[in-house]
Amino acid sequence: MRSVIAATATLLSATSLLAADLPPAAPRAHQPPLLSTTPSFSFTGYAWAAALDGRASTLPPLPTTNLNLSFGDILENMNIGLMGAAEMRIGRWGFVADAMLSQVTPGGTLPGPYFSSAKVRSQTLTLQAGILYRIYSDETFDLDVGAGLRFWNLDTELKIAPGTLNLRIDHSVSQDWLDPVIAARMTARLGGPWSLTLSGDIGGFDIASRLTWQAIGTVNYEWNENWVFRAGYRALYVDYRKGDFLYDTTMHGPVLAATYRF
Repeated sequence: MRSVIAATATLLSATSLLAADLPPAAPRAHQPPLLSTTPSFSFTGYAWAAALDGRASTLPPLPTTNLNLSFGDILENMNIGLMGAAEMRIGRWGFVADAMLSQVTPGGTLPGPYFSSAKVRSQTLTLQAGILYRIYSDETFDLDVGAGLRFWNLDTELKIAPGTLNLRIDHSVSQDWLDPVIAARMTARLGGPWSLTLSGDIGGFDIASRLTWQAIGTVNYEWNENWVFRAGYRALYVDYRKGDFLYDTTMHGPVLAATYRF
């Protein structure tokens, strides 16, 4: 039960610079780089089938639990998963934002007569904002660097229903923090509608998290001038500690995304 509680809470805290990680695909190779001063916009929806490894204590005073969960283990108890990103570009500048809301509610019966059942509601809201600057661009290659802020909010509630003792237990923990990050993104056009994007960030610097980083690679297909589809792999690590609260995990798995540009 402790493993389920900690793993559930940890899953929801994955967040993201996915707005920066899943950028609008660059123009086709036969087109010159787009550095217009006219603003352009894109919106991205994405799904991340992530496994979870690490250790967590997200409902202290419950002890720290080691985690090793597949995506199927996590998906079984998820009931809300909303993810989206946006980017505005003006010339060499890009302004990115990302939001993710997740909620899971695992539960089960408890052995013995004293309590009847236990249920966990774990919800996380992650907000990301950043600025990227294109330091190099030609017909086949773009390179952006930048910085931003990643906000995490983890809200976990444990409810244990009464049994013969007629005693009910309600325990909740809410934790939030803000991490500065520095980021880089590279896009290489492979010919025709195909391109490759590699991006990552690192942050925390013991200001909030001790350390947080992520890396993602995607292969992109530009279906037309408005729609881009991509598939790849993403890993996100964070080590946050405050008192008895511990959140030291890595999420990793395939990611699928679709972007609409205008």
